[in-house]
Amino acid sequence: MELESDKYDVIVLGTGLAESIAAAALAKAGKSVLHLDGNEYYGGDEASLTLDELATWAQARAGAPSTSSAARSDSSDYLRAQRIRFTNATTTALTPALQANRRRYAISLQPALMPSRGALVTTLISSDVSKYVSFRLLDGVSIWEDGAARRVPGGKEDVFQDKSVSLLDKRRLMKALMFIGGEFEDEEQLKGHEQDGILDFLTAAFALPPRLAAAVTYAIAHASSPADPALASLVRARRYLRSMGRYGPSAFLVGQYGGAGEVAQGYCRACAVFGGTYVLGPEAMPEAIGVEDGGVTVKIPGHPRPLSAGHVVTSDDFLPPSLVPVASYGTRTTARGIAVVTSQPGVLKRAPPPDADEDEAVPEDDDTGVVVFPPVDGAPLARALIMGEGTGSCPAGQWIVYLWTEAGVGDDAKAKLQPFLERLVPGGAVFESYYLEHTVESATAAAVTTSTSCSPPGLVRLERYTGGQTLTEALDFAADAGRAAFDAVLGPGEHEGQGFFEKAGGDEEEAGDDE
Repeated sequence: MELESDKYDVIVLGTGLAESIAAAALAKAGKSVLHLDGNEYYGGDEASLTLDELATWAQARAGAPSTSSAARSDSSDYLRAQRIRFTNATTTALTPALQANRRRYAISLQPALMPSRGALVTTLISSDVSKYVSFRLLDGVSIWEDGAARRVPGGKEDVFQDKSVSLLDKRRLMKALMFIGGEFEDEEQLKGHEQDGILDFLTAAFALPPRLAAAVTYAIAHASSPADPALASLVRARRYLRSMGRYGPSAFLVGQYGGAGEVAQGYCRACAVFGGTYVLGPEAMPEAIGVEDGGVTVKIPGHPRPLSAGHVVTSDDFLPPSLVPVASYGTRTTARGIAVVTSQPGVLKRAPPPDADEDEAVPEDDDTGVVVFPPVDGAPLARALIMGEGTGSCPAGQWIVYLWTEAGVGDDAKAKLQPFLERLVPGGAVFESYYLEHTVESATAAAVTTSTSCSPPGLVRLERYTGGQTLTEALDFAADAGRAAFDAVLGPGEHEGQGFFEKAGGDEEEAGDDE
């Protein structure tokens, strides 16, 4: 293989969501873009993988946490960084049936939801990438209490139909939700309490009983701990409430065919339409990156000469240690699990209301759902995201269950997560994979901001989301990071008569929603 040119305006390393958004925007702005990924699939850390691809991915990350010579001896900076960040990965063997159908699965390395109002949905619309991808509404959010999953009301109508809540508590809850949905930053109730724990704030400010306060804290504000700061948690909860109704009775959209990886591939397709050049696989894995006056050089196996560009956009994983300011990993460790089950999780089953007429249609069972397991007796909160055949993630009669919780560096991910899987699906799984993810936690994790670094000049380093709300915040963070990279290359404001994915005449349309 030999590329047509040695020189490009921008070289983008990795096809993660942020990188792919930046590549598409820069190509649309008229820049010559070379997009490289040493993996043989699109999506980077947000990729959607088949079962055999997931097994291969896990095998390469099976080692224990280490920054020793074993990690330093890896054949590429990318694999070295990956083996530090992802460790202790295990998978069960593929049965003959799973092996035969392995390509019918789309398993996400970054299971996440897209708020109906946020940076990613805005970018999907303005870029026209919405025509390449499809979504469906999340069917419901439940909280685990007293040995069972209880569905959290999604709006005012659901609150007043919930017969398990007294009329007085319904009024208190509605007062709290009205406060959260408004401009609360200057409200007297919040002044002086911005850094109070969200659970205590809700209990004190609105006299919510423990059960309702927990539901708002963990299933609406999506806090990870009762001590999460009130202000940041309320901001998340407000976006939840304001996202309700845009596309239907849910605040969140679920990406089809694995989620974020499919969205990233949509942006890569858009970049190619605007003239971007793509190389994937081992021939695209950077062997050396050099920063010189006037640009950056990249050496790859698939081209006989060094490639040069005015800017290189990349995450730290592709960079040699000498170009990464922060070399330490592991201040936040997350245990992650992925399971394929053939028994329907009970939380997805829908029953008619107790007062329903005999001839009233039985509601269809849910295909997707989120279950939150609140912190108990010192154990951290755990979350589960369930995706069924309607998402294109698995064959009919099967479901993908994603699980995660905070962990210690030396913890056993399977031991921490399997008890939650057994609560959801007592029959067990036909396939399981577990691993640990180690990330550097931002000093402002409660209100993470997106930025890029352009030091040394020409090298645009994309930040990774390091907060505790990956499920609801990570995709919008990636969209903001992609825009930040675009601005770092071209400068903020107008660029050659066109802004970031600017649409002529203020065109407006909706994201590709299947519901």
